Amino acid sequence: MSELMAGVNPTRMQLLALKDRQNLAVKGHGLLSEKMDALILEFFAILEDVKTVRTELSEMLSRAFKFLMDTKLILGALKLKEIGMAAPSLFKLEAETRNLMGVRVPVLHLEKKLDESEKTPFYGFVDTPTVLDESVNLFQQILEKIIKFAEIKATLERLADEIISTKRRVNALNYVIIPRLEATTNFIDQYLEERERESFVRMRHIKRLLEKKDIEEKSSQETKSILTE
Repeated sequence: MSELMAGVNPTRMQLLALKDRQNLAVKGHGLLSEKMDALILEFFAILEDVKTVRTELSEMLSRAFKFLMDTKLILGALKLKEIGMAAPSLFKLEAETRNLMGVRVPVLHLEKKLDESEKTPFYGFVDTPTVLDESVNLFQQILEKIIKFAEIKATLERLADEIISTKRRVNALNYVIIPRLEATTNFIDQYLEERERESFVRMRHIKRLLEKKDIEEKSSQETKSILTE
């Protein structure tokens, strides 16, 4: 049997208030259950995106490192390191959030700087192999893909947290709050019904006593009348 709610007086006004709370809790349980189902569907849809992007990223990294190794074989490790050290900051990261089914999730934008000095390659275009160009271009694409991966991964984690939080609230309503409200309203119902029965029995008893008294008074008056005559 579920525990009764503490500090509740068994009155009819309290009963009506508890029934209103019970109806509200049942509606809230239904809405939260629907929200949790929708969040789970969204979670698995984004999970598929995570798997897809991870696969694409793995393939791109494999190709990019092959280009990089080919460049290293042509230019040498020292020259390649010099080119890497000379690389300017070409991108800036902008972050904001959006509302996804009541959950604030990140939105990341990787924007390329538009300085005129950075539109041309930062390394010698003539005395470097084309495989270096391919490597640089591919690593830039990889950076964009990593930002995308980070965005959807963070979205997935926040959805997972919200699903867990929503599930706890659904379970609390389902197994604690609603059963306690039901048990308390049933107790007050039974208590008030018992009070009404006791009151009815008491009123009947009082009525019988009054009727008996009335009969005795009438009998006494009739006796006095006979004696007077």
